Amino acid sequence: MEEKTTPGVEYTPQYPGRPGPKDPRPKDPDCHEECQCECGKHQNVTFGLCEEFKEITVQNVKLQCEGRFLRVKVELNNVCAGRKVNIGVIVSEEKGGTTKTKGFRATELTIPGHHGTCMQSIAVGDFCFVFPETNLCSQRKFKVNVIAHYTSLTHLNICSN
Repeated sequence: MEEKTTPGVEYTPQYPGRPGPKDPRPKDPDCHEECQCECGKHQNVTFGLCEEFKEITVQNVKLQCEGRFLRVKVELNNVCAGRKVNIGVIVSEEKGGTTKTKGFRATELTIPGHHGTCMQSIAVGDFCFVFPETNLCSQRKFKVNVIAHYTSLTHLNICSN
């Protein structure tokens, strides 16, 4: 089988965690996992008090690991327009009788449209997850749980005197 190359890009077959004649790179002495996804490029991030968003750029990242990508598209049915909704997507996996959370994503959004109207069906977006993998030839089974609820009351002032 002939290897395909891209002009200007150096191609070196790499098999993370699997030393052999095609992987001349020295092992990272701080990494002992078969899949060295956790041992790639890293950058420390600190959130201050009450700081809920931060954006960073990590540069010069080398591909080291295989992985699986899951995109969960969420569609809400019979939802009131003009209301704020929180949506959470939890992905879990069961191994050996124990269920472990593998990923969680959440967002808050305002349902478009005029107050007092009901949206029969509305796509609210994609939630994306990446799972490190040592062997793409193996099967994995995940459970996806979607939680959605209103976060704002209607415009009634029920607490006034």
